[in-house]
Amino acid sequence: MKNKTVVIVIAVIFIVILAILGFIALGEKDSSNVGDTNNKQQEVKGNYEDVVEAMKHIEPTNTVEEINAIIGFESTTDAMIGSDPIWKFDSKNWISFKTSGNDNITIQATIDKESIKSDNIKLPSSSDLQKDLNNGSFTYEELVQKIGGEGILTSISKGSKSYTWVDKTGQKLGATFNNESGKCTVASYR
Repeated sequence: MKNKTVVIVIAVIFIVILAILGFIALGEKDSSNVGDTNNKQQEVKGNYEDVVEAMKHIEPTNTVEEINAIIGFESTTDAMIGSDPIWKFDSKNWISFKTSGNDNITIQATIDKESIKSDNIKLPSSSDLQKDLNNGSFTYEELVQKIGGEGILTSISKGSKSYTWVDKTGQKLGATFNNESGKCTVASYR
């Protein structure tokens, strides 16, 4: 009788251990599936993979309807962002169409800086940048050479283009260049 009780206790313990191991294995399988869906490539919305690519094809003379066709989906408005037409690629990346006096149009991209960080970018100190601005300014090409990489086009208008650089630490430099002179008019760190 005593041997039978010991065998039953051992069998119950064995079954409990197997059940626990089974639940652990199922939990790992479920969590690995969640990871798989997060690692899948984000679905492309419209004609371009992201805001950066779309901005390369837009001109400051384009109408909202023309930009709808270029981007591949209709603009909307978002009360949190403002009343201007926007093309929202996701919650952190969009293009907005802003009009101001005299029908001046600015097409501006909002881009998650984490997606455009670069290890190759070496931003100059703000004092060096200010000195260059005060000494006759510089062109986009000169700044690209100094920084070590192309900027991301973030704003276009009839009179200017703005670019952004983000270094590996997340430091962000924005610079605006006059279309006529080609020179930088404003540069700032954010």
